[in-house]
Amino acid sequence: MPIKGNTLTIDIGYHPLDKQAQFHQSDARYRLYIGAWRAGKTFAGCQEAYKHSWLYPGNVGVIFRKDFTDLRDTTMKTMLEVIPPEDIKLFNKSEHKLVTQSGSEIYFRHLKDGLKLGSLSLGWFFIDEAEEVTEEVFNYLQGRISLKNTACKGWLVSNPPNTDHWIYKRFENNPDLDYATFHASTYENKDNLPDSYITSLEKMPESWRKKYLEGQYGFTPDGDPFYQGFIESLHSRDLSYNTEKVIYRAWDYGFRHPFCSFHQIDSKGRWLVLKEVMGENLTIDRFGYYIKTLCSECFPRMQFEDFGDPAGLQKSDKSEKTSVEILASMGIYCVSKPSTYRERKEIIERKLATLIDGIPALVIDRSCKCIIDGFLGGYHYPVRKQGQAFNPAIFEVPFRDGFYEHGMNSCEYFAVSMFQGAESIETDTEIHYKIVGDLGDIRYDDEDNSHSSNYNRVTGS
Repeated sequence: MPIKGNTLTIDIGYHPLDKQAQFHQSDARYRLYIGAWRAGKTFAGCQEAYKHSWLYPGNVGVIFRKDFTDLRDTTMKTMLEVIPPEDIKLFNKSEHKLVTQSGSEIYFRHLKDGLKLGSLSLGWFFIDEAEEVTEEVFNYLQGRISLKNTACKGWLVSNPPNTDHWIYKRFENNPDLDYATFHASTYENKDNLPDSYITSLEKMPESWRKKYLEGQYGFTPDGDPFYQGFIESLHSRDLSYNTEKVIYRAWDYGFRHPFCSFHQIDSKGRWLVLKEVMGENLTIDRFGYYIKTLCSECFPRMQFEDFGDPAGLQKSDKSEKTSVEILASMGIYCVSKPSTYRERKEIIERKLATLIDGIPALVIDRSCKCIIDGFLGGYHYPVRKQGQAFNPAIFEVPFRDGFYEHGMNSCEYFAVSMFQGAESIETDTEIHYKIVGDLGDIRYDDEDNSHSSNYNRVTGS
């Protein structure tokens, strides 16, 4: 890929992959190149840095990474491979500064350096492995983009983080045209990799493949999933709701992430998880009002029944009313049933391991990303550290992560309220599966009475 300057053209021998080319051609002020392992993320980021240093003589940019060793051994090394040696006027290792023949300056910084750039005005910044740094770093660098006669751009490259990460919140589903995201899988770069590499990644657990092979948002669970029977390709589908059946809402009242999931039981007795809504920094009264408004729009004229956390009957020092009383004042009447994790696990594992007429007894709409990721391992057992004594009260219950637990708890409240520990479905309709095939998309009941559902997240101000 040749780069043209005012009077010169230099061939840097770069032939970008399709997603890399889209990333380079974007006019967005802030770009995110998010990809799986060996998807060419750092290389693309360094190429973009050199492009801006070449096209705008006298430009000033900074390459940021959390750890100095990684910065030195990976990002800095790649940058020195990208820039032709004849175009390097100065490289000061002690100051972590590179100057090109056109007078453009490139600074390398890491977290221990702090966010001190003196009085430098930047024309660009590049954050490598952005999932490792805080949003504060991104905000600070945004404030330094002010150098005249430059493009004033910033870009990040990252492995896919969890959906509760600031990168996801900042870049995904953002209507602001200043932001753009480019996803790349390992398959994108397969011609430059040995066949055995991709084959080895394809053998990883499902949650790992999703993140490190396909380049999609996900997580790497620290411990084993609490529910062992969930298989995303089997238990998640495109669902629709039946206008002639009750919709059940299941609530978790947490302040940081209050959660409401929507459920139906179809004519065969299958449990369908239709929709999820997660709040962020919302009180239960504001969250309840939002859910009521959403229901009038998404589920008009439907009948609802509500289940919730037994802890919602407790008063806190922040309110004279319980969560249940607050929702009741809005016409939302939640009932609850005390249960143990053992009881919840028994019910849900049995649902996961049961087929009814060839279809799982528990099916989750694909839009319910938090619940699906919770089943895949976001909702998991705690990790027992070496030498740590075994305590059943700690290691036989799910780890309280403050995020996935809320969606999973809402499903558990529904399960214990609706189903017995020993299933009541007739045994001649049940079989336990051993081989998982492609069952195709599912649409339940009469299509004239069915409507699709979507994922929602609502935040407080």
